[in-house]
Amino acid sequence: MKSFKATFVVVLLVFGSATMASQTLAHSYVDTSTPEDGETVEETVDTITMHFDAGIEPATTAVVTDVDGNEYTIGSEEFEGDDFIVHLDEPLPSGDYTVAWQALGADGHGTEGEFNFTVDAQDEEEIVEEEEPEVIEEEEEDLEVEESAETDVDDEETDQNSGLVIAIVVAVLVVGFAVFFMSRRNKS
Repeated sequence: MKSFKATFVVVLLVFGSATMASQTLAHSYVDTSTPEDGETVEETVDTITMHFDAGIEPATTAVVTDVDGNEYTIGSEEFEGDDFIVHLDEPLPSGDYTVAWQALGADGHGTEGEFNFTVDAQDEEEIVEEEEPEVIEEEEEDLEVEESAETDVDDEETDQNSGLVIAIVVAVLVVGFAVFFMSRRNKS
């Protein structure tokens, strides 16, 4: 009987450790970005969005530089779910750029990386407005609806994952306490 109890406790500890380890291995890295890594953008860029594959904390930062090492000033930063949005003070002129980022994941671990893109924008004098403002407004409304739906799905996935982890931890604790109290009762 003692051998069964010892084996049972070891199995519980291994299972609990494996469950917790999967959570700590979920470091945050850039999954996608706008502009994308390696992309050539044919319009001016004044906003850069990085979507992380796991939760991030507000300590996340980014630096935008050109090939000569000139750093471009970031005016403001936003955090929306797993997205880190950087608004530049001025649009980037045509050229090659590197975004170096450092993220503090929701798991408390730091990660870093970089991605590159090229801006090949026409001068303002060459840009010709071909669309009417009404069309642009409709597209913006569609984008807002799509972004809202994506955010809702991301929130649901995060809630489901958190709930599963909590349920597993509670189950392990309940079984552990049950074994402990049963073994104490048998000794009496």
